[in-house]
Amino acid sequence: MPEQLEQDQSHRRSVLRALLWLTLGCGLIFAGLNVARGLYLLASLEVLYALFALCLLPVVATTRHLVAWTVAYLVPFFCIMVFALLLPNTSFTVFAWIQTIPIISYLLLGLRGGLWMSLCFITAAVVAFNVRYVTGEHALNGLIVTNLAFSSLAVMLFSHIYESSRVRNERRLIELAGTDNLTGIANRMRLNEEFQRLRSQAERSAMALSLVVLDLDFFKRVNDQYGHDVGDKALQHAATMLANRLRGSDLACRLGGEEFALLLLGADHAQAARLADQLRQQLYSAPLLVASGRSLQISFSGGVATLAQDGDDLSALLKVADRRMYEAKALGRNRIVAATALPPAVDGPN
Repeated sequence: MPEQLEQDQSHRRSVLRALLWLTLGCGLIFAGLNVARGLYLLASLEVLYALFALCLLPVVATTRHLVAWTVAYLVPFFCIMVFALLLPNTSFTVFAWIQTIPIISYLLLGLRGGLWMSLCFITAAVVAFNVRYVTGEHALNGLIVTNLAFSSLAVMLFSHIYESSRVRNERRLIELAGTDNLTGIANRMRLNEEFQRLRSQAERSAMALSLVVLDLDFFKRVNDQYGHDVGDKALQHAATMLANRLRGSDLACRLGGEEFALLLLGADHAQAARLADQLRQQLYSAPLLVASGRSLQISFSGGVATLAQDGDDLSALLKVADRRMYEAKALGRNRIVAATALPPAVDGPN
């Protein structure tokens, strides 16, 4: 979904900018400290990377290739951390910075990218740490080594669990935001997003894409006569039938009130009109049972519009389909109007 994707990118831009400023400040500070300790190579790398971070600051604000720039920044950054572990005059406390790798990776690269980046550099850091402090002349107490190993594993595990949970919750929120509360089918926001996706697919594959707007007939009369509870059940009944009769590539949504829309991928104007008319007949032949064993027949009027033939965007197609739907109402309801109106319905009274 474009809007959600852009929000996610905005969040990662903010995190990356904060990390760049931190790199700039800490890089210069540690470079000075390392010069005083005689670690000239490490100090030079830190100065160079601080300047690289400074140059990246204006880039990350506008780039369309944020992931590529993020990887280009993180790989050398983490390499410098691991390299610092191997230098003879550095302290084992450098490993504290290694433990930030999973957090940074998951924040900036998401679940999959964060997992692979963390695995690669945590593994490299553990190997470097063992070479320097376990088998060398500065061998550390086994308890210290064990603590560092398990704390690193814990940070990586918790980062992965948190990111997995965040992704699941975000997907669930996006799904709820695009779902009509009453009927459980898609809402207008989801229609806008799915239209963009299906239009791109239709244009790539030279497929037709049609839109049908449906409006339940005499719905106000249903509410007045049976009450709003029955009116809600009528909407749910119609929505369930529409959703169950469509293919997986199609979309049924509620526009609002008693008005619905269908997006039909691969259906040209005539095919969309025939499908809509079949749905009309099926709904009319499956009455809704109400109180006292009574049944309520539900019908709808609809209008059809097709991409390119009737418009090039959703707004234009909705306008054309909506106008034809009102033509169906004017012709007596319980019918579908396409470019050429179908014969009058004979299922029963309107």
